Amino acid sequence: MKGPYKELAKKFMPNGISYLLIGESPPYTAPDEDLKYFYNYISSKNGQILLSSVSYSFLGERFYVSKDNKEDFLNRLMKKGLFLLDATYEPINYIENKKLRCTKIINAYPQLKRDITNVPLKKDAKILLLHGNVIKAVGKKMREDFKSYRFYDIGFPSYYNDQRFKRKVQQAIND
Repeated sequence: MKGPYKELAKKFMPNGISYLLIGESPPYTAPDEDLKYFYNYISSKNGQILLSSVSYSFLGERFYVSKDNKEDFLNRLMKKGLFLLDATYEPINYIENKKLRCTKIINAYPQLKRDITNVPLKKDAKILLLHGNVIKAVGKKMREDFKSYRFYDIGFPSYYNDQRFKRKVQQAIND
């Protein structure tokens, strides 16, 4: 983690992480916009498909942008032992070339490995990979480097409160 992302995320880091979610990257933010980021509790104006689907899956409640208190949902997820890291903190969601996106994830892997090593993972923590590019680019390497943890290939939600996403998360929780 780095820069403003680290500052926002550390407020919601559990003392012991039961579920470590690995996303692809924070979304691109134009210079004149509020930072688009899962942990940006100060601004919830931007679309929050991931937060909505994660809340639906872990809390059984749907987060609605601009209607609900984002900080409250993030605190409740923290109490469940959930924390999100991104494979890279360079926004790459706007890059259409999947091979280039995967290359950027591979190049950022040493930092991701340090980030995982430095967060308070419980011995029985589960690691959920939340994007196909993360699974493809570094999923195998992560499994080799962190053999004592269970991994789950979840993928990214296709829309708010995606039932397929919820089903995969619930399978990981119940495993």
